[in-house]
Amino acid sequence: MEKRILYKFTFLIIIALLIIVMYVWKWTTDEEEPQSPEDLFDESQHETEQPPVLQQKKIDEVLEDKSDSNTEDETQNGVGDNENQQTTEDQHETAYLDQFGDEAVTNAKEQAKQGLALYLLQIPEWDKWQGVVTASFLKKIKQNVPTMKEANMERRLESIELFASDASKEDHMVFGAFASWDVTSNGRVTNQRTQLFYLTMVQQDDQWLVNNMVSPDEGMEGEKDS
Repeated sequence: MEKRILYKFTFLIIIALLIIVMYVWKWTTDEEEPQSPEDLFDESQHETEQPPVLQQKKIDEVLEDKSDSNTEDETQNGVGDNENQQTTEDQHETAYLDQFGDEAVTNAKEQAKQGLALYLLQIPEWDKWQGVVTASFLKKIKQNVPTMKEANMERRLESIELFASDASKEDHMVFGAFASWDVTSNGRVTNQRTQLFYLTMVQQDDQWLVNNMVSPDEGMEGEKDS
């Protein structure tokens, strides 16, 4: 009887040990639960998605680089246009120097400035025009310049900047001139003006004289270039 009880007790212990071993084995060999596609997508999004602040910073950097590039292009275009204009003016003056010589070009420039100054200041003393403009042009000027200035009205010449331009005839020189002057009344400036003129110079008696003066600007002084 005691042996039977001992056998049963031993059998129960063995069963208990087997159960414990099975639970330990199952716990150590159990694989991770596979992730769902939704979980994988969420993790990928967390890894690659940047905070809104960083995204906005990158956008601002791209826009800033593009703006700087456009500004640089515009600056380069502006510089290029100015350089092209300067090159053209230099080419015209070089052509005059080759054709007429340095002394002739210098004299023509001085006469052009003086003729334009006389016109803008509306000088009615016609003897001052002699040796500066041709007789035919002086006749035209007398019709445009008033013989008497308005009371208390005066003109003050600020500057004349000359540049060589293209001449339509081989024996002529043409100079463009940006002129600035003030109109004063009773000593106070009432009008400030800037205008572009073109002056045609011809040679007479070893002198270069103003033979024509036109302005491409509408509504301003000078005969309009048609």
